[in-house]
Amino acid sequence: MTESFGWFADAPLSGQTFAPPPPLAARPLFAVASAAAFGGLSLVEPRPLGSGARAAYRITTAALTGAYTAAILPAGTTAGMPARYMGGPRGQFVPLCSIGRGSAALAAGGLMLGLADPLEALDARITGWLTEHGVRNPRWWMAGVGVAVVAAGWAADRAELRSLQSSHEEARQALENTDENLGLADPAMTAVLDALLQPGVTGVEALRVQLDSVQQRDAEAGFMTDAYLAVGEETPRIAPRTQVWPVKARFQRGEAAFEIELQIHEGRLESLAIMLAEEPSSPGSEVDQDEAINSLTAWPAVEELDLVTETADPLT
Repeated sequence: MTESFGWFADAPLSGQTFAPPPPLAARPLFAVASAAAFGGLSLVEPRPLGSGARAAYRITTAALTGAYTAAILPAGTTAGMPARYMGGPRGQFVPLCSIGRGSAALAAGGLMLGLADPLEALDARITGWLTEHGVRNPRWWMAGVGVAVVAAGWAADRAELRSLQSSHEEARQALENTDENLGLADPAMTAVLDALLQPGVTGVEALRVQLDSVQQRDAEAGFMTDAYLAVGEETPRIAPRTQVWPVKARFQRGEAAFEIELQIHEGRLESLAIMLAEEPSSPGSEVDQDEAINSLTAWPAVEELDLVTETADPLT
């Protein structure tokens, strides 16, 4: 489940799943303290400060910004990029590196120090404009605006958090409601899944343990190009917990080239899907996507499959 990124949202920056906010940032006391801190800092006029006082002002601003960033950053946040830029499918996100709170705090604080001169120049222009327009005590006005912005942002993200939690709970309940529809997995689908779990790929041992207990949702409905899976709760998981399995299978039916993709969620086998391959099977081929997909009536035999493994380059 992906959501818009916010102070308390861990996506799409981290990709796929909801993450609760840090306990400190979720408390009303944090909102009051941070609003008061930023508001109090806005009362300081940096222009008349001497070199020592100005250095202290800048260091304080950077430290406060870094501490605030660390407090609001959800644990386990990762940075990445859309998978389509790395030869992967659209709609997926590829995590590249983990963002620690310490490194985020240093980056935010360093950015404030690096932008100190232009920010102070902007501060001076705003103060001058307010004074020219008859505003008395412009620093108090600026402090009030700072407090209001921090408080409003915290309140908005609390509302976003409640919405995310509600959506997460609804999705969890919907998943639980489908558990009663679990049945024996289609043997042909299981054979394809077994073929995708190639030796040497990180996490394959755990997935093979899961394969022993795999079941299929709505199995009685017959063949579908999307098979949703469930495995035993006690089976080992893999990391990254949410990913597209790097081994895919391709097969041909007439002029249409198909690709089978395995999705991992929460470290477990989640779904197996057949889709048209991104590349046409031959130059000038005009394949109707809906017609091609609807023409499939069963999972392909393992002998038909051409297994491909993703590397740093597109599929090879």
